Amino acid sequence: MTADSDDRTMTATAPIDVSCVDPDGRLRSVVTALRAVDDVAVSVVDDVYAVEGNTDCCVLLHAPETETRDAVDGLAQLAEFAEAHPDVPVAVYGVDIESAMMTTREFTRRVVDRGGDAAMTMTGERTELIVRRIKQVVGFEEHFQSDAALLDSLLESFPHQLFVKDDVGRFVDTSAVTAREYDFDREGLTGLTDYELMPMSLADDLYEEEQRIMATEEPMLNKVEHYVDPAGRSRWVNTTKAPRYDRAGLVTGIVGGTRDVTEEKRQEHVVRAVHEASRELVRAGDRTEIGDVSASIAEGIPALPRVQLVLADRTTGELRPAESDGESSIYARHAEWCERAYERAETLFILEDGSDAVTDRDAIERPAAALIPLGSHGVFGVTTGERTIDEFTYELANIFAANVEAALDRAERERELEHQNERLEEFASIVSHDLRNPLSVASSAIELAKDDPKPSHLEKVDRALDRMEQLTEELLTLAKKGQTVGETERLQLRDAVLDTRGGVSDQRADVVTGELGTIEADRSRLVELLENLFRNAVEHGPADETDTVTVTVGMLEDGFYVEDDGVGIPERDREAVFEMGYTDSDGGTGYGLYIVEAIADAHGWSVRATESESGGARFEFTDVVVR
Repeated sequence: MTADSDDRTMTATAPIDVSCVDPDGRLRSVVTALRAVDDVAVSVVDDVYAVEGNTDCCVLLHAPETETRDAVDGLAQLAEFAEAHPDVPVAVYGVDIESAMMTTREFTRRVVDRGGDAAMTMTGERTELIVRRIKQVVGFEEHFQSDAALLDSLLESFPHQLFVKDDVGRFVDTSAVTAREYDFDREGLTGLTDYELMPMSLADDLYEEEQRIMATEEPMLNKVEHYVDPAGRSRWVNTTKAPRYDRAGLVTGIVGGTRDVTEEKRQEHVVRAVHEASRELVRAGDRTEIGDVSASIAEGIPALPRVQLVLADRTTGELRPAESDGESSIYARHAEWCERAYERAETLFILEDGSDAVTDRDAIERPAAALIPLGSHGVFGVTTGERTIDEFTYELANIFAANVEAALDRAERERELEHQNERLEEFASIVSHDLRNPLSVASSAIELAKDDPKPSHLEKVDRALDRMEQLTEELLTLAKKGQTVGETERLQLRDAVLDTRGGVSDQRADVVTGELGTIEADRSRLVELLENLFRNAVEHGPADETDTVTVTVGMLEDGFYVEDDGVGIPERDREAVFEMGYTDSDGGTGYGLYIVEAIADAHGWSVRATESESGGARFEFTDVVVR
């Protein structure tokens, strides 16, 4: 059913008569919208049989069943009304269509298939659209233009290139954008071909391409082409072409469209450049070099004019910039937000004045910087100076940050591998040298005992085996060096001393303590550190085995100390005592103080050897987290 649009014009004086069939009030929004305009008269009835035949339009309701209302089958009513009033236009208004297991598209198709003139599903708030749709059904809507006017409007307004060519490549019509691309207006471009607009070789290629499309009747979709414009700039376009047909179905030319994708291609090139440049990160040896390489890469990428790597200290977790240029650095200006991004492991976008930060880039108009966490390594900061962190810059920064994090992971693995190799060399040295000596002594004594079974020979074997046992225990301790510190905790230093005292009670050590506090440490490794110091004090204690050595443990402002009243350490040897294998005692292994320094280093502590008030040895541990 369609209304004869010639029967009504915008100069008509009588209002449009619209009948709404509303059995339960769910057409109220439509009625309200229509009654709000002066040129529409609305009547409301309960069923289709109450609609008068001289109405200009009928609106039917189609709605599902609810807890308070029965279902209304507007499609069935449409069939009944069409039979009674075949010349009256009908619109069917659907309410909550999805709840009836039907899409809006299916609803529209069913209305049209049953002869309806319009299917309406917009909400009641769209009053202007409701009124215009009803006027359209009646034929009282002047918005629609002729085919020629519509085509002209499309070609004038469409923001991309559109063109229509005949069978020999002449432009029949084009969009205004296409004409401007060639410095013509639409009328001036009509009748020209690519041969008048482009180099001969390119025009030949285009002509053959379009002849092939017409011959095969196969469209060409999304072909990306590169060219250099008259200003010498590289440009990329995405072109689609298809055959054009006349009314008889014969191919008469080409219709096509071209979209400038220069910015998209440039972004692709930038992303590729980031990936390629990031390969330099693979060759960076350590954290500092990775930071320097990252900064140099960013200098060559306009979308990332300033980046900074802020790294967490391996021991304390404190953030420090890999490189800094003073107050202008990202970390100097946004240290608080760097800390938060790292602690919360979430990207933050900084307001232009630096006063606040958010996790949603779109929540602020001009984010001045982005801080992207790098796992346990730290934070990757990026800023664009005068410009904002747009979506492309953020995506690019994420790609760059991922490459940086991977480089840091690799550097960390290589550092650990290097340390493992160093430990293997240390172990090889111990096995090949230190264990070989007592083993040789034991072997020689056994051979002598075979010929002359004196107790002194067996005593040599016994001492050699004791020596090997002691070396083996310390070798196992050194083997833990790569994981010297596990989980740290707040613990009372006095408790660790008590744990240690039991292990050295038979070694002539009298351990005394002052007022001890709480420190942050790995308990088991701290006990090992103290055991080695206590054992060292005994080894360098009184020559008379009936005497004891006094070991004192006390607190410093930023750590603690362990001292004894033994013979002390000559000033010239106080640095050398921490070297592996150093000893001035016949019974020493040379690894005790080396282990002490390794455990201290792993905690992030500093250790130095000095002299106690009694002239004995004193070891001071500083940079300790004291609670």
